[in-house]
Amino acid sequence: MLSYIVRRLLLVIVVVWGAATLAFGLLYLSGDPVNLLLPLDASEEARQEMRHAYGFDQPIYVQYARYLYKLTHGDFGTSLRSEEPALGLVLQRMGPTLLLAGWGLLFAVAFGVPAGVLAAVRKGSFVELITMTFALLGQSVPVFWLGLMLILVFGLKLHWLPISGAGSWKHLVLPVITVGTFVTASIARLTRSGVIQELRSDHVRTARAKGLSGRVVVYKHALRNAAIPVVTIIGLQLGALLSGAVITETIFAWPGIGRFVLIAVSQRDFPVVQTTVVVFALMLAFVNLIVDLTYLWLDPRVRYS
Repeated sequence: MLSYIVRRLLLVIVVVWGAATLAFGLLYLSGDPVNLLLPLDASEEARQEMRHAYGFDQPIYVQYARYLYKLTHGDFGTSLRSEEPALGLVLQRMGPTLLLAGWGLLFAVAFGVPAGVLAAVRKGSFVELITMTFALLGQSVPVFWLGLMLILVFGLKLHWLPISGAGSWKHLVLPVITVGTFVTASIARLTRSGVIQELRSDHVRTARAKGLSGRVVVYKHALRNAAIPVVTIIGLQLGALLSGAVITETIFAWPGIGRFVLIAVSQRDFPVVQTTVVVFALMLAFVNLIVDLTYLWLDPRVRYS
């Protein structure tokens, strides 16, 4: 187990290096940030001075080596716009995004798993038809359209919930539903297929033959064995929640990392965008590690050599 964790931690380093390299390359292909930082009528001498000050006049391999060296020493650079540490700016905006993604994931699990189990137990019934229809719609409806419809109905027509900003728990309701609906549908469909397969297995038939109640058979024997792919998709969907949060935060004016990064990309604020990519890659790599370790609790037969 310990050797497995060490290998995975080494893999995290490789993943972070790959993400940082990709972010560095793509951003520097997008154009010269000096053209955005200086006014259009700025002289060529002023442009050259700024390029020299930020090191943009050096060869790209020198900039890349310097970037990796600073990264390994915990220096993520300084924002080209605000001249503040990029890591501090990103972590400051990361809190609201993690709050939105966390509640969105909780919403998805709380509704997706029971819906999938219900559809599996009532296979062939009207209940399954309704549940899977909603699951299909949840995966088909675009995030931006769903957000706008929720604003129109519950915010502008009924005046039940606020449509923008952050503050009380009411500000979370519409963004959480928006960002979590797609994940809820994915979890429900995967849970249904897994539970249906487990209900046909020999160990479930044996449990029923022992006289165990239907609830115990479904949740202790069928659902637990079907939970490994569900846990996997939950871990993978965290990335979808974070990426979907970019659109959701824009629609609801949520003060998270999504809108902040969009502005940084438009302004070619390289250090801020690169820091965001590295932080996201680090988070998702550790989430995948936690998901793999969860397999041991769900199925004792799983062993990591």
